[in-house]
Amino acid sequence: MEQTAISYDKFHKCISEIVKISDKILDGWHLHVKDDLSYLAKKSTTLLGDTVVTFEYHIAFNLSYGVPVLCFNVWRQDGSMLSMEEYWSTNKYLKESNMFDTLTQMDHPVLCRPFLTLHPCKTEEIMQPVLAISKNPVVSWLSVVSPFVHLELLDDYVKCC
Repeated sequence: MEQTAISYDKFHKCISEIVKISDKILDGWHLHVKDDLSYLAKKSTTLLGDTVVTFEYHIAFNLSYGVPVLCFNVWRQDGSMLSMEEYWSTNKYLKESNMFDTLTQMDHPVLCRPFLTLHPCKTEEIMQPVLAISKNPVVSWLSVVSPFVHLELLDDYVKCC
């Protein structure tokens, strides 16, 4: 039987490694723990279209699917949050896809409040080819999905795979 998911323990080990690398290169990822569940968080400001926005990214574990999920919210400089539709309309990478198959708004697996989330059912498809060969399948997955959400993943992380 093929391995199709990772355990929470493996996820925690992978994100702990991401934090170690981030601390060395001052990239801004922080480990958070709530109710014995860990997740990573990072904020980043960038230009989206003609608007300066702040992204708040979280990498959490989806217990139902047994995969990492990338949750994020996007704020304009005036503090107003972009809706899922507004974000979709500004994202050149997602135009060809069906929005609701790729991006959803769901409760964060740890914080239980709404975040835009790359749909976890697609994560298993992305991770399957790398599970047996990657030293850090979370980084391998992140290297595939990060461009779709304007998240820069530095080479220092990919080197650990």
